[in-house]
Amino acid sequence: MRTAFSAPATRWSSSVPAAAATPSQPVTLYQLPAFSSRKERIRKFGLISLSADFTKQQLRRSKGEVGGLSDSFRVQTYTVPLDKPAEFALPRVYGYGRSRSKWLAAEVGVFGNCKLMRMRESQRAYIRRALGAACIAYDDPSKAAGAALRKEVGLNIQRLKDIRCYRGIRHELRLPSRGQRTRTNAKTRRKMGPLN
Repeated sequence: MRTAFSAPATRWSSSVPAAAATPSQPVTLYQLPAFSSRKERIRKFGLISLSADFTKQQLRRSKGEVGGLSDSFRVQTYTVPLDKPAEFALPRVYGYGRSRSKWLAAEVGVFGNCKLMRMRESQRAYIRRALGAACIAYDDPSKAAGAALRKEVGLNIQRLKDIRCYRGIRHELRLPSRGQRTRTNAKTRRKMGPLN
C-alpha cells in the first residue's frame, strides 16, 4: 500500500523504496539538470536568470547552439548593450551622457554599478520606452535625444547661417566659432564635415 508521500519509481526521485526494486522491473531514475542553486544564479547573472528564456539560452550555449536572449537592444539606429551598467550603456544614444543616464537609471530604482542585464524586465522596458520617447520628442528640445536632437541642433546652426551672424559664417567656413586661434591648432575643426 502506497502512502500519500511516496512517489512512483519513474518520477524524479533519488531514493527508491526497497520493495519497489524487483529484478523483473528495472527502475528508471532521472537526473536533474546540472544547474547551480537559485541564489548562485541570481548572484552571477541577476534576476533574469530566473526566467525560462534565460534557462533555455544557457542550455543552448552549453550545447553550442546559437540564439536565445539578445545581448543588446536597439533604439532607432543606436544599439544599447545589456552587459554594461546604465551609466556606460545608455550614452550610445546621441544626447544621453553619463549624468542623464544615471538619472534615468535612478528613475527606475537602480543605483550604482548594476548592469542592464541584471535589471528586471520591467525596468529595462521602462528605460527602452524612455529612450524611444526621447528620440521622437521633436516638439520638446529639452527632452530630445537621437534623431530629434540632431535635427534641433541642425536647425539652430541653419538659423545662425540664415541671419549671417558671426557664428553662422564660421560654421559655413568650417572654422572654430568660439574664439579659438586659427593660425595654428585648428586642424580638427577644418577636417570636420558640416554639422548639419
